[in-house]
Amino acid sequence: MSEEARSRLYAWLCEQTDESQAEYVMSCLAPAPLSDLVTKDFLTAELSKFATKSDLAELDTKVTALDTKVTALDASVAHLAEQRRADRAEDRRASQVRHYWLVSIGLSIAVPIWLSTAGLIG
Repeated sequence: MSEEARSRLYAWLCEQTDESQAEYVMSCLAPAPLSDLVTKDFLTAELSKFATKSDLAELDTKVTALDTKVTALDASVAHLAEQRRADRAEDRRASQVRHYWLVSIGLSIAVPIWLSTAGLIG
């Protein structure tokens, strides 16, 4: 029923009866065409497309589990970084030791040769 037809019907009812009865009759009539009104089935189908409380609880559980995994992964990365720094320091010390050994071996060979060339040793 169009809005114009509703207005005419309401005016006619007011002429035939009192205003409170006309308002009661109009409240019993659908304010829009029945095809435009939402049914419970349609509303249920539309609302089922959205997340429910159980869906949100499940999602919260998954996020918490992921957060725990990320925290553990961060700890692992920090541990690996610390281990890498320690390994680099160890490699640096080993490299220095090798360098000192090579220098001392080189000097132990070069000094006698140099001294014998200079005629200081026989």
